[in-house]
Amino acid sequence: MKDFFSIFSFIIFFVFLSSPALATETYECLYSHYSNKEGLHDAEKNFLLTFVIDKEANKSYIVGNNGSNEVKYIDGYGVSFVEITQVGNIMTTAIDSEMNSVHSRHSILSGKLIPSQYYGQCVKR
Repeated sequence: MKDFFSIFSFIIFFVFLSSPALATETYECLYSHYSNKEGLHDAEKNFLLTFVIDKEANKSYIVGNNGSNEVKYIDGYGVSFVEITQVGNIMTTAIDSEMNSVHSRHSILSGKLIPSQYYGQCVKR
């Protein structure tokens, strides 16, 4: 009987701990190059973005150096994320089947367009 309770306890423990993990996907993306109006550049410091998809809540989030925000998750031949910032700027990220990624920023500051793209690789966790 003791073995039954030990096995039962282990199963319950495993189910409760693993359920949230199964409902969540994470992409960690590291960008080492970027382009702007002046051309293609090596990043001085690698730029890291993390995307978390909470399938249970049907929500996704970007986590970066400025905190986290909810983003729109689009699943297709790869995965894409779209963020609309509080000031209306559009940020998009696409990840292909080989985990290559491009992060595009469509920013307007003081009425002037400041476009940029970052190129890198992602890891799915």
